Amino acid sequence: MDKIRIRATLLAMGTVLILVTYFVSSILQDKKRVLDEKTHSHRILLKKAYELSILDTEKELNHFACEMMSDHHIVDAFEARDRDALYALALPYFNEAHAHGNVDLAGFIQNDGFHFLRMQEPKKFGDNITKKRPMLAEAIRNQKPITSLDVTKYNISLVSIIPIFKEHKFLGVVQVSADIKRIQERLNAHSAIKSALAFNTIALHKMLPNNHSKEYASYSLISSNDPLFERLPQSYTFIDSIRYTYLGTTYIVASRDLTTYAHKPLARMICALDITEDERAYEKEITNILLISALLLSLLGVILHIGFKTLINRIRSLSAQLTQQLDVQLHHDTLTGLPNRKALLENINQKKYVAVLLLNIDNFRETNDLYGHEIGDKILQEVAKSIDAVIKKYSLNLYKMHSDEYALALTQYIKVEDFNTMCQTILDHLHALNYEIDGMIIFITFSMGADICFDEGCDLVGRADMALKTAKKRGFTFVKYHDSLHIKEEYSNNIYWSKKLKEAINNNRFELYYQGIHEAKTQSIYEYEALVRIIDEDGTAVSPGQFLEIAKKSRLYVHITDFVIHAIFKQLVATPHQYSINLSIDDILDPKIQSKIYELLAQYPVGDRLIFELLEGEGIENYQEVSAFITHVKGFGCKIAIDDFGTGYSNFAHIMRLNVDFIKIDGSIIKRLDLDLSAQDIVRTIVEFAHKLNIKTVAEFVSTKDIYDECLELNIDYIQGYYLSEPKPL
Repeated sequence: MDKIRIRATLLAMGTVLILVTYFVSSILQDKKRVLDEKTHSHRILLKKAYELSILDTEKELNHFACEMMSDHHIVDAFEARDRDALYALALPYFNEAHAHGNVDLAGFIQNDGFHFLRMQEPKKFGDNITKKRPMLAEAIRNQKPITSLDVTKYNISLVSIIPIFKEHKFLGVVQVSADIKRIQERLNAHSAIKSALAFNTIALHKMLPNNHSKEYASYSLISSNDPLFERLPQSYTFIDSIRYTYLGTTYIVASRDLTTYAHKPLARMICALDITEDERAYEKEITNILLISALLLSLLGVILHIGFKTLINRIRSLSAQLTQQLDVQLHHDTLTGLPNRKALLENINQKKYVAVLLLNIDNFRETNDLYGHEIGDKILQEVAKSIDAVIKKYSLNLYKMHSDEYALALTQYIKVEDFNTMCQTILDHLHALNYEIDGMIIFITFSMGADICFDEGCDLVGRADMALKTAKKRGFTFVKYHDSLHIKEEYSNNIYWSKKLKEAINNNRFELYYQGIHEAKTQSIYEYEALVRIIDEDGTAVSPGQFLEIAKKSRLYVHITDFVIHAIFKQLVATPHQYSINLSIDDILDPKIQSKIYELLAQYPVGDRLIFELLEGEGIENYQEVSAFITHVKGFGCKIAIDDFGTGYSNFAHIMRLNVDFIKIDGSIIKRLDLDLSAQDIVRTIVEFAHKLNIKTVAEFVSTKDIYDECLELNIDYIQGYYLSEPKPL
């Protein structure tokens, strides 16, 4: 029996040893991860502390300079070129700033570049230093302030140059600077960050041939406030931050590139932050873990001797509790305590549900922006309670999905008609509620997408999500998924054309087709309208009706506009014809597109042969911006047409307020002109209105002789359509 007991004990000890080793290893990895995260935070602190020190120093310099410039006596003395008075007036300011450690050098430079007064060397003046100080020359030339790192007397300083004006007269500049050591002192004082300055070794030897500073790679140290920097590894290259231990202290060491206002490299600053405390805390935790593990293993024999079976049962109990806790965290939303999306999907896979309703709070992002995230979280919690109260009489289970979305899962079979009624009833109840949060009454509305399916393998969540997106897109409160919605086909089509668009952009497979716009009476071509096409891999030309809307939604539209603008200017330069291109209001309001159009019009004298067709719509109500664009391009001789006039947001007031040359009557009216008396009345009104304002009219989509004859009778000026010419490459 003793042998059996010993063997059982040894076997149990071996098993427990493996388990303890596994758990200790996991804990060690977790502690190491925490240490790495702290180290990463320290690296970020190094960067932020350096930037803050620069900003603090720059702020003090500018404060000192502006304080002097606000003293009109100083400005008057500088204007009068009274050096003694200027020195006497400015000296108290300089001494106070210098005593506080905010400034090291200050001086007044005339508008011709000659040094008028050095506060620290008042007897030295009259020299022109702009040739060896490009930053000073730049400030005087532009008459604008500049703040940048620069070299002064073979050391790095933060220099701020402020122009001095009196009654719009440029008198010169005041130059103030603080030695780089001021920044180093701030780093040390505020964040306990040690630092050193390193110059390029070749450049340093040219300035100081006898210099014997410590060298790292291609840099040499010229100043440091800690001996650590003399003991860095010889392989240190300034590229990456490193962890380095010196005299029992562990540091994070990183460098920053010091550059001038013109981004010219000056030197490198090496910064070091003591992380010894974190390292020792980590080592202490590891030691404690190992000691505890050793103690547990030492006592294991005794524990097993008096009842290893009880211990194993206890371990199993603890494991079950941990598993349960992890399962709760994995399958529940932390804010509301509701089961989450993962739990819903697993329950659907277990065939527990026949329908899913997705509820989304309308405009929740705006609510968060208005009230703040704390109120937003309270709203989510209160909404969860309200939904739970509303659905109690139904066989529904509530889940919290991502962000501002909830799911209701139906457990029992129900008629489709009853299902629709239930969905609408839930929405009506929820919309009748309001929420009092921290003394504020907040009204919430919802959009719902739902799917019910009694067959095997239905993607309830996916189809409900498609229905919800459709409801949002079409402005509905509730949409139930149905194959007739063609949602999947729409998604597939969007994905297909987005891919085709990206391929066309990457491979430059766009081309302009041109359709003639003819004088109505003579049928001679007055201009060509440029129409963009994608040239498919097989050479097929794809019309914009298939890809233009998707281009706008996928944010690829700007690439098409950019192509059209450049291509039409090439055509204008190469041919004598007159052309028109389409611009959306978004194009006009885009500063980059505006600038490109203005730049090309200024570069090429072809504006008198270019017509911009603006799509008449909601955006045209931005009168100030649109009018400014029209005025600008008309200055180059361009003409303006309003496209698709007669439908949508057509408004004669728009035309009266905008200086346009053409009105293009919408094709949906022209198509039925030969058969529809109402269409004729509309066109007659537009033509009479346009002609009274001396605006020419263009009929689009003229496809037959009958429509053409009707256009002539209605006195339309120009004709466009397949009856006279088709779009094609020139």
